[in-house]
Amino acid sequence: MPAGHYFPDHQHDWHQLLYAVSGVLVVDLVGERYFIPPEQAIWLPSGCQHRVYTEYGADLKSLYLAKEYQALGTERATVLHITPLIRELILTAAEFEVEYGLESYENDLVQLLLKSLSRLERDDRFLPWPVSPELTALCHRLYQQPDQVVTSEQLASSMAVSLRTLDRRFRRETGMTLKQWRLQLRLMQAIELLNAGHSVTQIALELGYSSASPFIYMFREQFGVAPAQYRNRAEKLK
Repeated sequence: MPAGHYFPDHQHDWHQLLYAVSGVLVVDLVGERYFIPPEQAIWLPSGCQHRVYTEYGADLKSLYLAKEYQALGTERATVLHITPLIRELILTAAEFEVEYGLESYENDLVQLLLKSLSRLERDDRFLPWPVSPELTALCHRLYQQPDQVVTSEQLASSMAVSLRTLDRRFRRETGMTLKQWRLQLRLMQAIELLNAGHSVTQIALELGYSSASPFIYMFREQFGVAPAQYRNRAEKLK
């Protein structure tokens, strides 16, 4: 997928496994936004309405599976941490023809992949998205201008409400306060920028930090490793 490309809202009668060999996929579901880097994949069950986008470009691999397969035992979209073995299985299966026999090598490999998916570590981190027009507009503004230095109080004032009222509305629609949501947004966009090859200092400035140090501290607090270590770990998967 070239930079800035997207697939508009749609759904399938089959399950879909989305994986980016490089780059980051942004997958929008109803009220949820997922950022999928190369160390993860997302399982979309049949009938799940979704939109796929990439800001900086991504090498997308997509597997479609009949809805009779219940690989994960869930009807919810699920983010999976990908191992080197699963990565190779996905890359191989992505080259198969649409149809193949039950006794074929292709079917054996797909069955192995499906059985392996259920054993992968799952990640429930996503960016909840509000539904009301005012909060949706606010979130789009923050998403498009991550370097904007503005306090939650100033945002509330711009909407002619108190911060307490804004937080109450925000929590009702997303399960988070505005401050918590903005932190989650920064984390997701940091992953996106790391995979796009931006330097740690450059990312810090793009996300509105005055220097790299507070950004590194925030990142380590949330992910347990510094941004550079996170990038190195992701590179080893390739």
